[in-house]
Amino acid sequence: MVAEGVAAALDRYSGIASIASTTSATDLLRHAESIDAAAIDARLAGAERAAAQLRVRGVRVVFVGEDVGEDGGVRVPQRARIADLATALVPEAMPVVPISSRLTVREREVLRLVAEGFAAKQVARQLGISHKTVERHKTRIYSKLGAANQAAAVHLAFAANGGGIG
Repeated sequence: MVAEGVAAALDRYSGIASIASTTSATDLLRHAESIDAAAIDARLAGAERAAAQLRVRGVRVVFVGEDVGEDGGVRVPQRARIADLATALVPEAMPVVPISSRLTVREREVLRLVAEGFAAKQVARQLGISHKTVERHKTRIYSKLGAANQAAAVHLAFAANGGGIG
């Protein structure tokens, strides 16, 4: 349960996609070909041997816990924040902020209607606001999402919200 919880928490960071959560060094090594980084409980039987094999394959290994041998590897204390572990695994990892917390309620309404295929004038009629206000909302949406245009904004919103706009 703990491994799955840590994996789910790490999935909230850019550049990190959990492939598997395992409970043994042997299981971990089965995934060696498909991973770039691994977080290993320092108390796991065979952890140091598995880490050495992973490093040979170019996998970044981060030990979680204090009880780690003197191999010079990256360590994160067991009581550290998940953000510390994410950064140890992928140094440029940043928390992914949900679209719903970046946009106002009205901006989400505009984006949802645009995603449904409504033109700006139709969105304005639907929401009881002016066409120019819709355009201002769209400009702010693009800026907040770092999107170049309407299609990119809709794509980002769908990707960030698992196929819907919240």
